[in-house]
Amino acid sequence: MMRSASVLGLLATGALVVAACVGCGSGSGDSAQAGATSQAPAAARSGTKFDPAKPAVTVGFHNMEGGAISVPDVRAGFEAGMDYVNSELGGINGGEMKAVSCKTDGSPESSVNCANQFVQKNVVLATSGVDFGADSMLPVLKSAGLAEMGMVALAPAMDQAVGDAWFAAFSAREAYAADVVEQHNLGAKSLAVAMVDTAATRSNYDNIIAPAAAKLGMTAKVFYYPTQADWTSLAATIAATNPDAVTLWTTGADALAAVPALRSVGFNGTINAGSNNEIIPRLDASVLQNVNFTSTFYSTDFASVPPKVKQDLDAFSYYIKKDGPNVQAMAQAQQGFYVAVQAADMLRQIKTDPLTAKAVHDGMGATKGGEIFRTTGYDCSKPTWPNSTACASGLLFAKVNGDKKLETLPDQPVDVTAVRPAS
Repeated sequence: MMRSASVLGLLATGALVVAACVGCGSGSGDSAQAGATSQAPAAARSGTKFDPAKPAVTVGFHNMEGGAISVPDVRAGFEAGMDYVNSELGGINGGEMKAVSCKTDGSPESSVNCANQFVQKNVVLATSGVDFGADSMLPVLKSAGLAEMGMVALAPAMDQAVGDAWFAAFSAREAYAADVVEQHNLGAKSLAVAMVDTAATRSNYDNIIAPAAAKLGMTAKVFYYPTQADWTSLAATIAATNPDAVTLWTTGADALAAVPALRSVGFNGTINAGSNNEIIPRLDASVLQNVNFTSTFYSTDFASVPPKVKQDLDAFSYYIKKDGPNVQAMAQAQQGFYVAVQAADMLRQIKTDPLTAKAVHDGMGATKGGEIFRTTGYDCSKPTWPNSTACASGLLFAKVNGDKKLETLPDQPVDVTAVRPAS
């Protein structure tokens, strides 16, 4: 059966990639927002339109659609983001931003097929939505001198393809460390971590979570569970160890079962439910007390956002209503929008005329600037996590208020300096 799941929540399972993941829920406001997309967009916005007399700039875009895991709303967001770039941001160096879109199904073969298409069609940059088979693209892309760009590297080789790939946000490895830091900041001295049992999650616990906890003087214990978990039993087992806090590296369905199960067995400590925001409207307010969520960026699920981000969200809302009338998962669409806007920002900084794949590959490492939907910036000249392709840092942690909106916790985004490895 086809699943449209949260992007970082998919990573949390660790079942499809060797690298583990961070939660990225589909958003508690998705249903309401999806309904709003049928309305006509607001009055036309102002901005600088691309110049049709200048050469277009074509990128490749690969994304998982139609297979067991399908996230078409990421592509819809990417297309809306290109419309924003072309309609208000002057395109790329004045030229129209276009894309060769290619669907993958998570298999290496489908991703290699996309890489070959990008090479054959002379795109200047490969960009990614969600593609767990992306590592298989690297030999093809490298042989053609074609760079890869995205939001977060969801596959391990892409996360470490320094000099060949650049991801505008944080490393997936940082997300694991950030959770430990936040739980420590909230006063936890002992942490229980629930993860689906795969080689990937075991590696991430052993190499990231446990060392981070040790550096902060915390005790940590992991509870691996099968893909069909009995959360009533597992919650009792976790609570019996008397942790101060519990982190759920799970997808939405498991988080929906795990949070009330932990409360029903008497655990009253802090729970991090990842970015599975979609569970918020489905749980009672009493159950959600002391339950926190993570987010890559600000969204309309937040009670308040910084003024600059409010402008970003207004642009996203306008273009997704205009270009994505069938979008259901707004957080997925927001990720695609982010990738389009950040890719354009990077490409504008490469002044070769016309842009070529080689010029882009050679120039990506010097790009830097601000990020849409985030208050932090990116700098691709220095990885924010050692030996990674991440150009930025920082996750947001938030609590649920009485209106079931998210309110950021103090000192966000989380600073992982204390637990970041030296190399």
